[in-house]
Amino acid sequence: MPRLASLRTGLFLIGLWVLAATVAFAQSNECTISSSPPSDPNHPVAPGTVVTLTATCIHNPTTYSWSNGAVTQSIAVTAVAGTGMQYFFSGTNSAGVYTISYVINVAGSGSSSSSINTQVSGTAAGKDGSAQFVCFGMPTCTGPFNATIGHSGCSNNYSYSTTVTLTGLDLSHPGSISGIATLAATVGQIVNNANGSCTYTLAPGDGTAYSGTWDGKTGNIVVHDTDDAGDPKPITATFTASLPASSPVFPMTVSGSYSPSTTDVGATVQPPSQVVGKSGSLFVFAHAPSNLVGGSAPAKRAASSPSTGAAAMADAIVCVLAQVNSSGQLVAASASTMKAYLSGVLTSQSQAVEILNNVPTPNVAGATMYVGYGTDAANMFASDLYQTAISVPGAVQCTASLASAPAPTLPGAITGLWWNPNESGWGIHFTQRGGNIFAAWYTYDATGNPKWYVATCTGMTGTSGTCNGSLLEVNGPTFFGVTFVPISSNQVSTAGTLKLTFTDANNGSMNYTVGSVTRTVAVVRQPVGVGTLTPAVDYSDLWWNPNESGWGMAMAQQNANIFLAWYVYDATGKPVWYVASNCTVNGSSCSGALYSTTGPPFGPTFSGSIHVATAGSVIVSFIDANDAVLSYTVGGVTATKTITRQLF
Repeated sequence: MPRLASLRTGLFLIGLWVLAATVAFAQSNECTISSSPPSDPNHPVAPGTVVTLTATCIHNPTTYSWSNGAVTQSIAVTAVAGTGMQYFFSGTNSAGVYTISYVINVAGSGSSSSSINTQVSGTAAGKDGSAQFVCFGMPTCTGPFNATIGHSGCSNNYSYSTTVTLTGLDLSHPGSISGIATLAATVGQIVNNANGSCTYTLAPGDGTAYSGTWDGKTGNIVVHDTDDAGDPKPITATFTASLPASSPVFPMTVSGSYSPSTTDVGATVQPPSQVVGKSGSLFVFAHAPSNLVGGSAPAKRAASSPSTGAAAMADAIVCVLAQVNSSGQLVAASASTMKAYLSGVLTSQSQAVEILNNVPTPNVAGATMYVGYGTDAANMFASDLYQTAISVPGAVQCTASLASAPAPTLPGAITGLWWNPNESGWGIHFTQRGGNIFAAWYTYDATGNPKWYVATCTGMTGTSGTCNGSLLEVNGPTFFGVTFVPISSNQVSTAGTLKLTFTDANNGSMNYTVGSVTRTVAVVRQPVGVGTLTPAVDYSDLWWNPNESGWGMAMAQQNANIFLAWYVYDATGKPVWYVASNCTVNGSSCSGALYSTTGPPFGPTFSGSIHVATAGSVIVSFIDANDAVLSYTVGGVTATKTITRQLF
């Protein structure tokens, strides 16, 4: 949904295929959908079966037709085990939007997820146009988006079709919502013609942060968009939603009292059948605004921070996992540190649970309290054996999916920035997940200009051992000032080899061969922290934009500081890197200066002068624990991109 106010919008997508709500068969007086082979509830297909869906419609432009004028459209789909797969055919008719759908019933599939059964319909308006959209799913909602827009100096309006994706759209409770709105395509260029009309050209879309509210029936969204000069040009949208009737994860009755001063709430719960008779634990926990959680930084960006681009959005609050201590205060928690309410062999008998025992309401304002079961907290999250007990009203309402909590997506203990203290000027960032370590090495080329290599090092788990991988050199398109085109395989070449050896989580060595140069050098974890404040969320990880594969940003966080190493391309497509060594954390964002560095030519030793120059500035605004908005200015180019943790 970004750039509606700057003409980046869309019309209802014709022939769209999206995962959506459960319907066994669909037809109308205009269209029908058939399946070959049959895949209705009485004839489920086996996983792996290729199913062809065919939509046949009256070939009458005044009634209904596909955009290409054809009578039918077909798609071949491979059935996936464990899912109910639904596809939508969408178009327009004399009444406006028209959608029909068909579900592929797969043998062995469970009941449909409540997220799949959610349909959101709304309208959006900005300075230059208006739009309609329909999306399906929760908390990620995807669907067709249509708009008609105009532009000053153009005698003609313009309409086009694309897909919108909203993340963080949790409508399971009334309250605040926030996330990223992304269009698959946007208007990238407008050219004035001699006759007063304009020619509009589409370009790949990007994402923009949004925030809003949901009252259980209707909702509103403000997309914090900016114009090309970086000035705010918000987009407003209103919507309604069709939500499924949800079944409780386990029986639970909540009772108690609430007032602006004190909240006293308890529950009677009955363990779900899958844990009865087994050793396990019951957990009571919260998803809460980080400014209320003990040990976390203030939730608002400092007043002295820059306020340009998307980073000037309404200072999104990070919602984090927490528990209430005996003093009625929220304290930070994770899947590994969460304390059990009770443990032992779980029986089928009901259990009284104290959730908030006369807790001062301001201490927990905006928090959502949960009750769950598992052998431990990580097992509880993995098994989805938790449910909401109460959402306490507050200025910031944390009702987002717990998938955005920090614990489930944190990388391994090796993750961070490493260096050789005797060779300041180069470094290597490791991101560890499972038995893989992704290495991003920033160094210099034969002329001393900044250059980077990457490698996926395989064969080691834990914090000690050895792994090996190929060093890759990537040459991409120009990064700054243009639309980034994802790299292809012919832009990647093998530059050498890399062997990493770790004695523990803080000490190791790297052996590399690049061209004719082979070297072994000791590396240790580089300290980058300032202060003593322990953050509620650790953002150390490899971050990227999944729609722009080829560039990335490595973050290493200690205390109240994040060291950013940014891997991009120069105007000729050569790999180049920038660093922000002091991206100071203020609540849900960090900001700092970007630096460009030149050093000694690449060779068998590292010796020579390092020259550092200010290249620009950067702000990273974290929407939640796993998603952020990157705003930057480099070489006079100011832009905004969405980024997320890269999982592998």
